[in-house]
Amino acid sequence: METLDLHTILHEDAPGIIENFIILNFLNLPIEIITGNSIDMQCILKEITNKHNLRMAPSHSKNLGSYIINKKL
Repeated sequence: METLDLHTILHEDAPGIIENFIILNFLNLPIEIITGNSIDMQCILKEITNKHNLRMAPSHSKNLGSYIINKKL
């Protein structure tokens, strides 16, 4: 599974980086995107996944800083 770690990414750069990563890997879903604990970064990710009609789910119930992105069922 392809992974994008956003820990070193500025919030203003995140939308373009996330969207590009999703587009490049759209045929290889699911992918993992690590936001860390930043609520702002999680909101950015949610906005972009909604735009592409994708599902965003925590990778683990105890880790809300890592999300699996997949097609909606």
